[in-house]
Amino acid sequence: MHVGNKVVYQSPQFSLLSESQLQDLHLAALEVLRHTGIRFFHTEAVEMLKAAGAFVSDGNLVKFPARLVEDAIASPPSRITMCDRDGEPAVTLEGSRVYFGTGSDCLNLLDPRTGEHRRFTQADIVDSYRLCDALPNIHFVMSNGIPADVNPAVTYDVQMALLLEHTTKPIVFVTNDRASCQRAIDMAACAAGGYEALVEQQHILLYSEPSSPLKQSQTAVDKLLLMAEYQLPVVHSPGPLMGGTAPITMAGGLVMSLAEILSGLVVHQLKRAGAPFVFGAGLHHMDMRSTQISYGSPEFQLTKAAVAELGRWYGLPTWGYAGCSDAKVMDEQAAAEAMLSVMMAKLTGANLVHDVGYMESGLTLSYEMIVLTDELIGMTENVMKGIEVNDDTLMVATHELHRVGPGGHFLDSKQTLKRFKDFWFPSLIDRKTRPQWLDAGATTMGQRLNDRVKEILAEHRPVPLDAAKRDRIQSILARAAV
Repeated sequence: MHVGNKVVYQSPQFSLLSESQLQDLHLAALEVLRHTGIRFFHTEAVEMLKAAGAFVSDGNLVKFPARLVEDAIASPPSRITMCDRDGEPAVTLEGSRVYFGTGSDCLNLLDPRTGEHRRFTQADIVDSYRLCDALPNIHFVMSNGIPADVNPAVTYDVQMALLLEHTTKPIVFVTNDRASCQRAIDMAACAAGGYEALVEQQHILLYSEPSSPLKQSQTAVDKLLLMAEYQLPVVHSPGPLMGGTAPITMAGGLVMSLAEILSGLVVHQLKRAGAPFVFGAGLHHMDMRSTQISYGSPEFQLTKAAVAELGRWYGLPTWGYAGCSDAKVMDEQAAAEAMLSVMMAKLTGANLVHDVGYMESGLTLSYEMIVLTDELIGMTENVMKGIEVNDDTLMVATHELHRVGPGGHFLDSKQTLKRFKDFWFPSLIDRKTRPQWLDAGATTMGQRLNDRVKEILAEHRPVPLDAAKRDRIQSILARAAV
C-alpha cells in the first residue's frame, strides 16, 4: 500500500500462476467441456442444459459451448457475507480474506482423555462443536465426525441439529440427498427466524462434490439445485486423486477440476441466476506407495494455491484446506504439516479454509490438532501484517535512536511501553527460560494442547439456542427418524 510516495506496509505475497497460465488453464477446461463433455445423471439438469444451448448425446453426455460457461461465470456474486446464528456478520468471502474451519465426517476420534483411537459418538461431536465455538481463530464449523451411535439414516440430520444448538458460528454442512438437505435448510430456518431471514443471513453453506472424472451425480445435482432455489451458498468441489481419478500432472488435474466445477456452476446458475456459489477443488495426488490421499504433500499446497488464484481470477469466493495432516497421532509430523498448510492458506488467500483437525488423511479427527491450528493461525496472521514503514514509525526510530545514543537501551522508553503489545504473544507456544519452564512443569507442546482441550471442554458453554427454536428443530429431527 502506498500513501503519496511513502510505503506504509507491504504484506507478504505469494503468486503461483501467471496471467497467461490462468488463461491457458481456462481455455483447456473450455475445450474439455466442448469436446469431451460431462455425464449428468440428472434429468432436469440435462433438460435445462439442452434448452440453454448445450449439446446432449448418448442420453446424458453434455457438451458445453464456451458462451454458456462464460455467462455462468459472470452470473454469481463475487462477495458472500455469512452471519452467525444471531444474524451478525461473521465472515466475508471476497478477495484474499481468509477464514478457517473444521472438516466433515471423520470416522474416528483421537480421544483427548484416554488417547484411544476409536469411533465417534454423538457426545463427541457435541464436544467438538463446543471446542470450535470457544476458539477465536476457528471461524466456521463443519460436522467433524460421523457418530457411530446414531441411526445412519438420520446422521446428517443429527449433525445439523447439534451444530445449530452447540455453536453460534457459521455452519458448512453436508447431506446425503435432497431430502436431508431440505431438512437441514428447514432446521437452519428455524434458528434464523424463517426462510427469508436465513437467506438474508446466509448462516449455512452446503459442501457437495462432482464424481470425478467428469460426472455429476443425481444426488449431488439435486442438492446443488436446491441450494440455488433458496439462494443459499454452496461449494461444489471436486476431490480427485491425480494418478487415480484425475490425470497425473497438476496441470491436467486442474483442467479436469475446472471442467467439473464450471459444469456444476452452469446448471446452478440456470436454476437461479445470481445464486451464491463458492469456487473450490481438493485436488490431491495419490501416494502410489500406499494408494492414499496426501494432505501434507507439497503438491497439494500447490494445487490448492492454484485453485485459489483461479477462483479469484473468475471473480468468485474461494474454498481451501489447512490444518490437516497424514499423521496418525498429534506428533511432529502433524505440527509440521499443519504449519505449512496454514501459512500457505494465508499466503494464497482462499476465503473459506476447511479441514482443520483432520488426521490420517481425513479418517480421524484430533481436538489437539484443532487447538494447535488455532494457535498457528494467530501466528501467521501476524506474519501477514507485514512491517509498518511510515513517517510515524520512522520518526520514532530516529528520535529514539538519537535520544538513547550508542550503547544505551530502550527498556524504559515510553515508545517501548506503548508499542510492545503490538507484537504477537502466544498462548501455547513456550518462550520461557529453561528454569521458568521447569518450574511451570516442563510440559511439552502436546501436553499443553491436551490440557487446553480439556479446559475448554470442562468450562466452555456456547450461548444457548432459544428453547422454542430448539423444539422446532427437534420436531424436524423426529420426523426424519420416522
